[in-house]
Amino acid sequence: MMFKTIFQKLFWTSTAIILVVVTLISVSMLGLLNNYVLHERMHYSKSAAESIEYLTTEVAMQTDDSRLKMAYNSTLASWSMIIGADITVINTEKTVFSATDNTETVPDYIINTVLSGDTVNKFIRDSKRNLHRNIIGIPIIYHNKVLGGIFFFFPPNIMKSTIQEFSHIIFISLVIAIIIAMILIYLSSRSFSKPLKEINDAVLEIASGKFDKRVSVSAADEIAQLASSFNYMADSLEHLEEMRASFISDVSHELRTPMTSISGFISGILDGTIPKERENEYLKLVLDETTRLSRLTNEMFEMTKMSSRGYKLSIKRFDFAETIRLCIIAAEKEIDAKGLDLSVDFEAENIYVFAEPDSIKRVIINLLDNAIKYSFENSTIEIKVFSDSEHIIFEISNIGTGIDEADLPYIFDRFYKTDKSRNRENVGAGLGLSFVKNILNLHSQQINVKSVKTGNSSRKTTFSFTLEKA
Repeated sequence: MMFKTIFQKLFWTSTAIILVVVTLISVSMLGLLNNYVLHERMHYSKSAAESIEYLTTEVAMQTDDSRLKMAYNSTLASWSMIIGADITVINTEKTVFSATDNTETVPDYIINTVLSGDTVNKFIRDSKRNLHRNIIGIPIIYHNKVLGGIFFFFPPNIMKSTIQEFSHIIFISLVIAIIIAMILIYLSSRSFSKPLKEINDAVLEIASGKFDKRVSVSAADEIAQLASSFNYMADSLEHLEEMRASFISDVSHELRTPMTSISGFISGILDGTIPKERENEYLKLVLDETTRLSRLTNEMFEMTKMSSRGYKLSIKRFDFAETIRLCIIAAEKEIDAKGLDLSVDFEAENIYVFAEPDSIKRVIINLLDNAIKYSFENSTIEIKVFSDSEHIIFEISNIGTGIDEADLPYIFDRFYKTDKSRNRENVGAGLGLSFVKNILNLHSQQINVKSVKTGNSSRKTTFSFTLEKA
């Protein structure tokens, strides 16, 4: 239960790391303190030994000078108080020359080591007092000859009290540092986990159908990038949901309207409401409505088939210019009906590309049909075909009401219609441009659109796409 949330994981993990680090630092500092105390003991012991060494040689040579002897003992006592250790001086016969505490005894192996000219720094067990003591032994050398040894006995309570005092200071400091660190970790963990919780809550709301939910982005780190990506995904889902609802509404209308008309016309013929002499006229209307239904279902079927992973193109080399000419001839009746002029500019008589002829013909028909449908009467449609180093580029432009800036990013989306009204003159479910986009995507080619104002209520709209040059 402790590690149920990211916040708790971060908090307790960071706290554990800090405790481990603090423990290691404390142990290291105590070790350094211990080494420092031992080093300082050795330093002070050597300083004392230098002073005592000179006096010892003087006293040894003037044994009958009582005042010198008193001064010598006073010096030993002073150094004993300064460095906090009992001092014993031993001559080469291993007897005590002078001592601040006559109860101190030096083990023979330490005396032998010092008298051989070496310095000793050891911890020994005092069996009489049942404790460990630190003993430092320094040889007395006069004219390169060892005359004896000076031994310093440091009681354990001095080091213990020093370490305890220092440990107490460290403990208080570390407790304060840990409390401050835990507060900072708590705030940092809360700050880190809060946006993740917001994203999680937003995901749950979107999963429940609230596609307008967004998360705030107030930083520039990875979590902010995740929030931005989430918002982008939410925008896409919201847009997709709007398209789905619009598609269902459009398709329902597209299906209901012709079926209602067909049902009404047939009922009128059967019950005699429609006169015999007009039956053929109404049967032609029934045929037109069934054609609309067939076209709609075919478009939906083709869209589904094209979106499947198993769909493959039959790429071949063909004359792109000739395909365009055939599409123009097929649309000649519609062009003439609106009094449109057609301006065609090919860079060559024959232009060859690598593509699937049938699907590219469908692209041209869709774009040409849209240009005719949305052009003002008696205006001009321009078609240009030219090339760059790798591609053949097709452009078709028309003058009409055009496409609003707000609609341009969605113009190739499935089921999207710029005309939200159900104008029967502009029939369709918004699948044509989506077909075009899918076909060119399958060819790994690009399609672009721009719609530029040319007057108060007119725009020049241009669609362009690329094909691989053969």
